[in-house]
Amino acid sequence: MAFWNSKKSPKLQDQSFEELAQMFFALPDDPTPGSEFLDASQLNFSVESLASVDKHLEVMRKKNLEGQSLIKFVLRCGAYVGEVIRRNIKGKEYHWLDYDDAAKLDKNVAGFGKSIGTVGILWDGKTGFTFPLNKVVKFLQNGSEDSVRAFARVIISQPSVV
Repeated sequence: MAFWNSKKSPKLQDQSFEELAQMFFALPDDPTPGSEFLDASQLNFSVESLASVDKHLEVMRKKNLEGQSLIKFVLRCGAYVGEVIRRNIKGKEYHWLDYDDAAKLDKNVAGFGKSIGTVGILWDGKTGFTFPLNKVVKFLQNGSEDSVRAFARVIISQPSVV
């Protein structure tokens, strides 16, 4: 039995983050900041679609988002990146956790502290955690050296540990 099926199981946030990922490009009544610069037709949850996200992040980092606009952007964009990973990884299953549940599972996660980059974390059901929201934050801070496409490729290419 997997750890997350035990009585200590964390609450999975998969549906919430799937919805946030859709909101990144498909919510005209409450658009994501900068959505006018995004070609939504390129966003099909493939790893290659993250090339468009990288280009969009390069545009958005020049906008210097703050406050609620920054939060909305990071949550939705990071959720999209995470969903690309979840949908394309083979031999492993990732689930979304909120920071509090992830921190209870791993003291290293707790050590990062709660921030916009850690409010949603992907967990492999064992000991593996990955932080797509934080990768979006890092791209906004550092530029293309923190490519979300390269990030996803690395996560997806890691061998499954049985």
